[in-house]
Amino acid sequence: MNRPALLAPRDLASLAAALGRATPDSRLIAGGTDLMLRLRTSGVRPDLLIDLSGLREFSFIRKERGLIRIGAMTTFAQMQRNAMLGIHASCLARAAAQVGSVQIRNVATIGGNVANASPCADAIPALLVLDAQVGVLNRAGNVERRPLQDLLVEADKTTLGPDEAIVDFSFVPLSEGQRSAFGKVGARSSVAVAKLNAAMIVKLDETQRTVSEAKIAFGSIAPTAFVDDRVAAVLRGKPVNSGTIESFAGACSSMVSRSIPNRSSLPYKRHAVRGLAHDLWSAIQGAHDP
Repeated sequence: MNRPALLAPRDLASLAAALGRATPDSRLIAGGTDLMLRLRTSGVRPDLLIDLSGLREFSFIRKERGLIRIGAMTTFAQMQRNAMLGIHASCLARAAAQVGSVQIRNVATIGGNVANASPCADAIPALLVLDAQVGVLNRAGNVERRPLQDLLVEADKTTLGPDEAIVDFSFVPLSEGQRSAFGKVGARSSVAVAKLNAAMIVKLDETQRTVSEAKIAFGSIAPTAFVDDRVAAVLRGKPVNSGTIESFAGACSSMVSRSIPNRSSLPYKRHAVRGLAHDLWSAIQGAHDP
């Protein structure tokens, strides 16, 4: 069995050059937590591995021109600890904190989590509700900005070409009055792969105690994570009370029925998502976003 060729770019220019050699059988490797498992189970034999671990310039979290930018090589441990995310995008910081184990969070990257496009990826619902844009580098060395939703096709598949790589993510920080949350349901209490996950952003009218804005994204239900406006609409303009929260939980349960009507997991997920809805709302009430 032939071993794949290996390239280890150290900057943007050398990464673009490496992408110029890529074929549909080539693979990019960052933390490797998803890719190595996939290679073992699928039997795929890449002709080229592009090792991104030396791209230190892609490991950052900073504010630029009114946007928060996160480099694709930023680990979940870095995101979990970042104070700016905790204040201005806590749904993403909380998602990062629930990815795998401490060891996994120390090496797994946000770029790899998105590029692998797993339906249960924890970062993707949070990035979707934040309206994240993805910076994509091509072999010519140009970076194009695309909405995250445009990259997602189905389980383990994106619109990225073999000669393209994610370099960063950007989004507008949450504004005054907006609160965000992330929650998941797994089979275990730790290191759990999500059976359901969701991220939510709401804005509360504190004077009238109503929900003026709402947006929610779900994962681990459809072939890819998605924003569901029908569920969010149940909250908009409604008072903050137990009746509204029960309506929200019911809308989440109906969403599951629409999404997986013929799946054997339907009864379980219809029930579990109600608990997830209550967890999300409890987190919203305790959130410290702006």
